[in-house]
Order: sequence, then C-alpha cells, then structure tokens
Amino acid sequence: MIQRKQTIFLFLAFVTTIVCLCLPLGSIELQGMGVEPVLYNMALAQPDNNGVNYDFFYAPMAALLVLAAILEITAIFLYKNRKRQARLCAFALVFVFLWLLLFMYFKYFDLTKMGELQQSVASYLPFLSAVFDYLAVKGIRADERLVRAADRIR
Repeated sequence: MIQRKQTIFLFLAFVTTIVCLCLPLGSIELQGMGVEPVLYNMALAQPDNNGVNYDFFYAPMAALLVLAAILEITAIFLYKNRKRQARLCAFALVFVFLWLLLFMYFKYFDLTKMGELQQSVASYLPFLSAVFDYLAVKGIRADERLVRAADRIR
C-alpha cells in the first residue's frame, strides 16, 4: 500500500535530497582577500571581475544525489514488490553514503588549498536523507516479515 510509513520516509528522503541539490553547500573563507567562492553540488562558483567562473570538478556529487533521488522516488511506486523496493532503498542509501564520503574528501583534501569551507545547512541534508532511507528499508523489511508470517498462518 502506498499509505505505509516507509512511503513517508522515502518521500522525506527524496525531498531532502532535492533540497540539497538546489541549495549551496557552503562558502569558502579565503585565506587572502577576495570574494568568497560558493560550493554547490554541481560546481564551485568563483566570482571575479568578469562575472562568475564555474568549476565543474564537483559534478560527481550532484550525480550521486540525482541517482539517489531517482531511486527514492521510484521506490515509492514499487510498493507491490517489497523486495525490489527495499533493494532500491538500499542502493539509494549507498549513493548517499558515497556522496558523504566524496564531500568529506573535497572538504578536507581539495578545498583546504583555497581556504576553510563554511558549511551551510544543505550540507547536512544528505545525512538526514540517509536516516530516512534507513528507516524506509527497516519498515519495508518489517512489512515483508509480517506478510510472510500471515502466509504461514494460512
């Protein structure tokens, strides 16, 4: 059924993933003078005299979140096939964890050359999405156990 609690968790995971994709992850406090670059999931926006330059080296972070969002929204509508729904949620959880690892790599190894990253609230949203994905997987597995127990009684 689409009214199950894991549907709500999957929808919340989808919303937090999309919000994280749209908002900046933080700004880099430069060691010298200048306008602070802003880190998005897709690119690093560096303002200069001619406008804004975008460095698309950070695009794999956006790709991971887009894949996770697609899996989360697809899993909502696979409520009739609980095994596949749980598998899609688990893959979405893996993509979110890969995003977290990639973000930590960029934060501690790549962006420290320019300055210190001042994180925004959006950089914590994938962790929240991972929690919602985990709760959805847990709920789907509980439903599967309940259905199997009901089949044994018959």
